[in-house]
Amino acid sequence: RRRVTAESALATNDPAKHREALSDCLEESERVLSMLTTLMDISEAETGTMKLNVSQVELAKLAEETRELYEDSAEAAGVTLNASVPAGLIVAADRDRLRQALANLVDNAIKYTPAEGNIMIYLEGSDKQLQFRVEDSGPGIPPDQYENSLKRFHRCVETAQTAQGSGLGFSIVERITTMYGAELA
Repeated sequence: RRRVTAESALATNDPAKHREALSDCLEESERVLSMLTTLMDISEAETGTMKLNVSQVELAKLAEETRELYEDSAEAAGVTLNASVPAGLIVAADRDRLRQALANLVDNAIKYTPAEGNIMIYLEGSDKQLQFRVEDSGPGIPPDQYENSLKRFHRCVETAQTAQGSGLGFSIVERITTMYGAELA
């Protein structure tokens, strides 16, 4: 579809069509670049070559940043997004990888939660044991599809037609949690 748009725009002298085609191409390029970066991250995690830049991470701040990042998307989808994190909870972790995992969970929740639904980010625990959850009022993953949802490019049959995505989100979340000796449940 993007190629046809670009070819059609090249066949005309209409600046509006040129802008639209360029915009479509840029959007598609960004999507492909994001997918390639995620695939590289998954590969590094699987081979044990992914480097963790461990620092002290304030979880309330991380949750609030994630909530703010997705606030407009949640509003556009007609869902409420909140966070519940105890103040002062600090863990030694790779901030960017935790944010990546949390962002993937929130992004999926927004995609699959019906309008007027609710999404809540919970981060709790200690530096010895951290639990973060993203709960939503969406349909959830069918139990018979849970294992497959962790595989690259898997998209739930019931929802694949209604929500955009590459099917890589849960795969990277699972790899990141495994790197910390944790499990995704």
